[in-house]
Amino acid sequence: MIMRFLIIFLLLTTAPAFAAEPIGLKPYTATYAVAYRGLNAGLLHFSLTPAADNTYIYETHAEPSFLARFVVSPKAIERSVVQIDAAGVRPLSWLSEDGKSGTDDDGSLTFDWTARQVSGTVEDEAIAMPVEPGLQDRLSMQVAVLTALLRDVPPGPITMIDGDKVKQYSYDRKGTSQVSTGAGSFDTILYESTREGSSRLKRIYHAPALGYLPVRLEHLKKGQLDTVMELVAVTPQDGAGLERAKYAVTAVIGQE
Repeated sequence: MIMRFLIIFLLLTTAPAFAAEPIGLKPYTATYAVAYRGLNAGLLHFSLTPAADNTYIYETHAEPSFLARFVVSPKAIERSVVQIDAAGVRPLSWLSEDGKSGTDDDGSLTFDWTARQVSGTVEDEAIAMPVEPGLQDRLSMQVAVLTALLRDVPPGPITMIDGDKVKQYSYDRKGTSQVSTGAGSFDTILYESTREGSSRLKRIYHAPALGYLPVRLEHLKKGQLDTVMELVAVTPQDGAGLERAKYAVTAVIGQE
């Protein structure tokens, strides 16, 4: 399912350039354009919205291109409710709906941190397993990395629940690089993320000048670049912090 693939590809990547204190995260919306093997795959929209004290709703939905609509529904959404406090980032609930009839590719999880249990249903399979401190879902991982980078703390490794499995992803700093986009050139810090035994590698170029906002994301499979994502727009919902910023999308794949 391409929607699920794109969300996993975005693991650990959406860090907006706002407040450094995790409890003071600013609400925002951000849009990334996706190019898959040189073809326009559409857009992914992300939003971070406060729900209560130290609690946020982090949500994404797809805006697929004409061709991508054959496999991705424009009604597909994924949502995580997270709590951020001195104990760190903790998911409270997670929901994924592919926007199509049936429930084969849908899922929902509830995290009970008092009972140390996560339960729910993913792709029609009942889930019930213990949770350990630091466990994240596919979206809450991004918020966990956001708070780590803004605090100047190494963000990895991070443990994620994926269906009935728990997976651990590395998130390692690999150096610095200047990245040119249609909006200009940015000094960036390159991070790479993978997990043991996987043939997939993610490269994320964070721009410190933009509060570690990624300006480019790359996905490699067996060493070959197949997907590129670049930020199209980010808008603080309350008008504070960054002004509206727009970045051109690089359509050429494999130019690195």
